[in-house]
Amino acid sequence: MRRSTWVLSGSAAVLVAASVVTRLVVYPSVHQLPDDTDTTFEYTGSATLLNAAAIESGDLANAFLRDVPITLDRHVKVVETDGSTAVVTDDVSVAGEDGTELSTTSHRWAVDRKDLVNVDPPEGSEAEEHQGLVISWPLDPEEKDYTFWDPTTATEVPAVYDRTEDVEGRTVYVYTMEAAGPLADPAMVERFPAALPRDVLAGIAETLPAEQRPAPELLGQLPDEVPLTYAASVSRVAWVDSETGAVLNGALDQAVVAQIQGPEGPVDLAPVNALAVEGTEEGAKERADDADSNSQMLWLVRMAIPLGLGIVAAVLVVLAVWRELRGRDRDGGGQEPPAADPSPATA
Repeated sequence: MRRSTWVLSGSAAVLVAASVVTRLVVYPSVHQLPDDTDTTFEYTGSATLLNAAAIESGDLANAFLRDVPITLDRHVKVVETDGSTAVVTDDVSVAGEDGTELSTTSHRWAVDRKDLVNVDPPEGSEAEEHQGLVISWPLDPEEKDYTFWDPTTATEVPAVYDRTEDVEGRTVYVYTMEAAGPLADPAMVERFPAALPRDVLAGIAETLPAEQRPAPELLGQLPDEVPLTYAASVSRVAWVDSETGAVLNGALDQAVVAQIQGPEGPVDLAPVNALAVEGTEEGAKERADDADSNSQMLWLVRMAIPLGLGIVAAVLVVLAVWRELRGRDRDGGGQEPPAADPSPATA
């Protein structure tokens, strides 16, 4: 075999190996939640809030701040990785129109870096237990229902595939989630009073719309100091990029009601907190642009580069074979024919 054939064959083998490594090693390493993930999702909307200062001062006519313009920022950051597991912080802050912080919550989750579902947390990570999805969707989402974890009520609920839409030129799957139950987020529970005087509750009730007021006979049966519990209802909508699993837009409606313990279980007394927010148009466009860039990069690593390397390798193999055969033909054609045997001498 000629030297040029060895060179071409060796180069082809190297390219085939590079193609395999790119598809089987490089692609899985980039097709997962990056270890430097640090994103903030901004929502805008309005809220109706319990006015603690007014209640403390006895100004019960202003016990609620109604339709307050708010922004809600959700900050998700990977703080630790361990193989296919990522530990992420999930911080939500709500601020008024002037930037005044109204509420915050903070959680820490351990998730699979590709499917984004719950996994066993690394030792010492302090990640909370949960079931299903919580920060985002699988990197390869499907048109099906998933299990979703609602931090407000600490319950798993179905994330129902609802429809397919277009957001900023990207095909998205739309999922809806509904949760209801006792308020379980510790930071939210701490914001509300554990008990209130009956007269204060009666005064607050007077400020509510008629359909939301508790029955007068119920108020009359309450003790002077009324212990309270709280329940929440949460409705979410997520617009998820069909190629990358990135959430391009979202909407959140959340309501919290104060409850008292009745003979047959908790009884709703009065709403104390409600908010309705959705992602901004600018944010949706920015995330759609990011998803477009990421999908192109993944396509290059998954398909274009391995296929391109394989094609070049095949060409080199064909060229090596051609040069080898051509060289052999040339060598064979350049040989002189054997000399004829001399005729025998005659006497």
